[in-house]
Amino acid sequence: MNVGRFLASAAAVWLVRVALNWTFYTRVIGHQSQQIAAAHPGIFREVVPGLILTDLVAVLSPVIGNLYQHFSVTYLSVGLMTAESVFQLIAHAIEGAVAGAMYRTEGASKMEAVRPR
Repeated sequence: MNVGRFLASAAAVWLVRVALNWTFYTRVIGHQSQQIAAAHPGIFREVVPGLILTDLVAVLSPVIGNLYQHFSVTYLSVGLMTAESVFQLIAHAIEGAVAGAMYRTEGASKMEAVRPR
C-alpha cells in the first residue's frame, strides 16, 4: 500500500465529509434543529472544531456515532435520528466513491506503465 496515496485519499474524503456534513446539518435538517433548539434552550452543543476533528477521526476509524452525539446534541427525535442514519449511509457511499476514484486513478496509471507499447 502506498502511504502517500492513502493519506491523500484520507484527506480528500475528510474534505468531502466536512462539506457533506455542513450541507446536511445546516441546509437539510438545520431548520428543524433550530425549532427544537428554540423550544428547548441548551439542548444542542455545537463545538465545530470538535466536529471537524471528529470527521478526521471518522475517516480513520469506524466508531464515530458517540463522538458526534457528544459534540452536538443531548436529545434527538426519532425523525431526526432516521434522517441522520440515512444521511450517514449516503455520505459513506460518496466518501467510498471518492477514495475508490483516487485508488482507481493510481491503478490506471500503473496499468499504463506496464502495458506494452
